[in-house]
Amino acid sequence: MVFLFGAKSSTWNTKRILLVLFVIGLVIDFLLSPLGFETRESQLRSWASAVYFVIVGFLLPIAGLVSLFRKPRLAGVLAIIDAALLFFTAPADQAKFFFKVAPPPAVTIGEFILILVGIGYMLCGQRIYLENTTK
Repeated sequence: MVFLFGAKSSTWNTKRILLVLFVIGLVIDFLLSPLGFETRESQLRSWASAVYFVIVGFLLPIAGLVSLFRKPRLAGVLAIIDAALLFFTAPADQAKFFFKVAPPPAVTIGEFILILVGIGYMLCGQRIYLENTTK
C-alpha cells in the first residue's frame, strides 16, 4: 500500500482507522458502564475491578485520542497496551472474575466486539509506531 499511495497517505489512513477504533471503543465502553447496559454494579467483587474498567475503557482510549496527532508513537503504544488488556476482560468477566454473577447478554456481546476492536488496536497501533519510528 505504501508503494501505491505513498507513505504520507498510508500514515494518515492508519491514523484515521485508529481514531475511529478509539471512538468505537469509547462508545462501547460507555454502553458497558452502569450508565448503559451494565446492571451488576452491586455485585462487584472489589473496587480494583472498577478502577481497571475505568483505565482500560476510558483513560487509555482518551489518552490515545489526544496523543494520536501530537505524539503518534505514544498513541500506538497506548493502543497496543489497551488491546492487551481488552483481551483479558471478556474471558475474565465470563469466568465471574470481576462480578459475582454472569454478565447480561448485551454486556457479553459488547465485550466480544471490544475484542475485535482490540485486534484493530494491535494492527494499527504497531503500524503507527513503526511508521513514526523511521522518521
